Parts: sequence; C-alpha cells; structure tokens
Amino acid sequence: KLTIEGPIVKEKSSFILGGRTTYSNWLLGVIPDKSYKNSRASFYDLNLNVNHTINPRNNLYLTAYASSDQFRLNSDTLYKYSNRNINIKWKHNFSNKLYGTITAGFDQYKYEVSSEKNPVNAFQLAFDISQASVRADFNYAPGNKHNFNFGFNSIYYKLHPGSYTPQSDQSLVTRDVLPAEQAVESALYIGDQYELT
Repeated sequence: KLTIEGPIVKEKSSFILGGRTTYSNWLLGVIPDKSYKNSRASFYDLNLNVNHTINPRNNLYLTAYASSDQFRLNSDTLYKYSNRNINIKWKHNFSNKLYGTITAGFDQYKYEVSSEKNPVNAFQLAFDISQASVRADFNYAPGNKHNFNFGFNSIYYKLHPGSYTPQSDQSLVTRDVLPAEQAVESALYIGDQYELT
C-alpha cells in the first residue's frame, strides 16, 4: 500500500492519495497443486481526498474511491466486483450563527461472473446499481442553549437487475437481459434542540 499527501496551494489546498493492491497472483503461481496454480486472485483500491479553502467563509471538499476485486478458479469461472464513488461538498458560513453544507455525489457497484473455458457455453452474468445524490444540511444557533437544524436530500437510483449474455461468437448461450429499473427517494428534515438548564 502507498499513501501520499501534501499541499496543492500553500495554506489553501491539500490532498491525500492512497492505494492498495495484492500479490496473491504471485503466491498462487508458486503453489505446486495445479488446480491452485492456474487460479488467479487480485484486488486494488484507491482513495483521494482534496480540501480547498476558498476564503474564510467557504470550503470545498472532494472525496473519491475506486476498487476492483476479481478471482478465477482453476482457469475457469471469473468473478469480478467493482465500486466507484465520488462526492463534492461545499461548506458555507452565512454568519456566526448559521452555516450550511451542500453535497453532491455518485456511486456505482458492479458484479460479473463469466466463463470462457468452453467456447460453446461461454457466458457473462452481470448486475449493477448506481445512484446520484444531492444533500443540503443547515445549522442555526441563535444562542448558546438553542440549536436549530434542517435540510433535505434526494437520491436517484438506477438498477440493471441482471443480464446473461454469450461471451464469444461461438457461444450458444441465449441472450437474456432484464429491463432497467429506477427510483427516486427524497426527504426533508427539521430539528430543534433547546437546553433548559
């Protein structure tokens, strides 16, 4: 694994970038048993965080993540998973009593199973879900004993429930793709906290 961090603009912007991967393929390759020697396993993930101060009242934050895992058993079926995520947040101080944050983001998860060992039966089975979101949170403190917060969020989902497709031109697998589905989920909230004593 490796992590790098440092400034982008002196006293205004900074970043942290980290990544990990594995040497499992090398380990599997030195195992004497052929059923394991012909197998494969690997993964990686990456993280990025960037902070930027526009001015004393405004800050921006960027966060991103990506990962991929895959393994194959004895040169046959390949299993793959992946995740992607990115979001950006803006924090604004309206006054000493009121501040707010607005966040927008995108996430995606994919899953695949495939086999090419027998060209006649070569197939790919896949599924994925993604979502885009926006969220706003505000906090107002009119006094030391009174705290008022409110906001909203909305998420748009898109789902591909499943597809079963031929993996090569020689494959006799019948293509079957389920129709995509989508949904929107939204919410408002409000809260008031008062310290009596």
